[in-house]
Amino acid sequence: MNNKKDEYKDILEDVCSDYCQKDHYCILKEFLISSHPSPRLLLQLKCCDKFKMERSKELQEDIGWHGAMSRWVSEGYAKRFADFYTEGVKFSTLYKKVRNIN
Repeated sequence: MNNKKDEYKDILEDVCSDYCQKDHYCILKEFLISSHPSPRLLLQLKCCDKFKMERSKELQEDIGWHGAMSRWVSEGYAKRFADFYTEGVKFSTLYKKVRNIN
């Protein structure tokens, strides 16, 4: 990587890949660039988002963000995230480790 800006751009592309086409304008990416959350926060929010979708599907009801965040912490995933997070890790790799998915 040339610099931190390039690294952050790569993280945004990875995190937003479910919602935005690579190298195309995307309001989500613009919002994240403007708010400039840390890469760690960005990845944890993406993990919680995926967890929310999976758990909602499993329970056949939308658990909402509050429910997802509460479960993320109470079920130990926040701790596991902290244990496994390293700078430069890709979302899919990190999420699989946190959720113990092969």
